[in-house]
Amino acid sequence: MKIVCSWCRKEGKAEFVGEKAPLDDARETHGICVAHHAQVHAHWWASIQLADESGVDIRKEVSAALFFWGELLNLTKRMRP
Repeated sequence: MKIVCSWCRKEGKAEFVGEKAPLDDARETHGICVAHHAQVHAHWWASIQLADESGVDIRKEVSAALFFWGELLNLTKRMRP
């Protein structure tokens, strides 16, 4: 399967990220490229700092986000050769 970055596609950039099994399957699946991963990560950290400075209890949001980022990291590791 061909892995494409949805963010790159939306911006009109080269969107191919990699391939995953089954390699003979011509369908597309979505992932995230390294550049957009870094951009989303930076935005996430900035939002945590703003929430923390406002005194909001963000433990649930941080737990959910860490789970989400862990899953993205696992996907990225599987996509790398």
